[in-house]
Amino acid sequence: MQTNRTVRKSIEPDARPVIRKKKKPRKKRYILLKTLLFVLVCMIIFMMSALYGYRYIMEGFQQAEAPISEDEGIVFKVAYGSSTTDIANALKEQGFIDNTWIFRVISKFMGFDSVYKAGRYVLTKDMNYYALMLALTGEPLKNPTQDIMIPEGKTILETAEILAAQGYIDKDHFLALCEQLPTQYLFLNELAVSPDRKYPLEGYLYPDTYKMDEGWTEQDLIDRMLRQFDRVFTYEYYQRAEELGMTIDEVVTLASLIEMEAKYPADYKKISSVFHNRLKKDPPMMLQCDATIQYARIYQGLGRTTAVLNKDLEIDSPYNTYKHLGLPPGPICSPRADAIEAALYPEETKYLYFFATPDGINIYNETFEGHLRDQNKYGVSGYN
Repeated sequence: MQTNRTVRKSIEPDARPVIRKKKKPRKKRYILLKTLLFVLVCMIIFMMSALYGYRYIMEGFQQAEAPISEDEGIVFKVAYGSSTTDIANALKEQGFIDNTWIFRVISKFMGFDSVYKAGRYVLTKDMNYYALMLALTGEPLKNPTQDIMIPEGKTILETAEILAAQGYIDKDHFLALCEQLPTQYLFLNELAVSPDRKYPLEGYLYPDTYKMDEGWTEQDLIDRMLRQFDRVFTYEYYQRAEELGMTIDEVVTLASLIEMEAKYPADYKKISSVFHNRLKKDPPMMLQCDATIQYARIYQGLGRTTAVLNKDLEIDSPYNTYKHLGLPPGPICSPRADAIEAALYPEETKYLYFFATPDGINIYNETFEGHLRDQNKYGVSGYN
């Protein structure tokens, strides 16, 4: 008979259960609390900044909207072609702002860069930066009586220098625009960009006096001059050019030579006849026009001279009509309507030569012998 025994299992040391103490979640609670506090502070800062920004913008908007007369405020002028930096510097110099960097940052962030308009504005020194930006991108003071005179007989380079010296334009920007070729004008349709012509618009910026509203740009002025040329060059002129077998550009080029060579209106069509006769002669004669030498001098940085010398006739230029047959590559100045009409309707003559006396009177001849005789008579030397 089996007896009940109490069987005791031996528990090996490695099999004993490990009792671990629970960590208190203090550290996690501390991190969570710090995170919540940081988020709360950020939210407060954001809300305060947003509130301040909103109030700043609304204050600026109200300041910009308030009507200010010239007597109550200060007239501030934005020059043509001014950058945000230029405007900021001018505002600081005149006491409207204290920090140009802040103005430039706000201007860029708020999208005002490249939106500022040239012109005159009435500002006050209590306007905040945003108000100033709103004002300077609004409508400038109107001044429709500003007269811009474009002189005849000048190259584009000379015209740009004259206008820049008077403070009307930014010379570099104006010249850069003159290197472009608009396509909306019929008289420019056949004109091709050529390496011999730095400014394709040479000859087409019609010389006149233009009334420009305050705030006009260099492009506005160029467009006005081109539109005026379009009005001057009538449909009849297009037909006449076709009858002569000339392109519009050839007509304008010839007109520019006439403009530069004629001192008196009575000479326009006579000089035109000399050039036409030389071009039609078989074989054709060189035009030998001193005005083209002057043009070549200008674009080689030599400037105009009171008298063309023998050494000038050796200038290496496609505009040197003492070396190259036919018309030069393009116009040498901006001709007036009289010169354009003379190019299209020359006087009927057999003249092949002319020269100007010391008092500006032109003497014409059909023969080279007669030309030399008259030059000796008046004490003038020359070729054409």
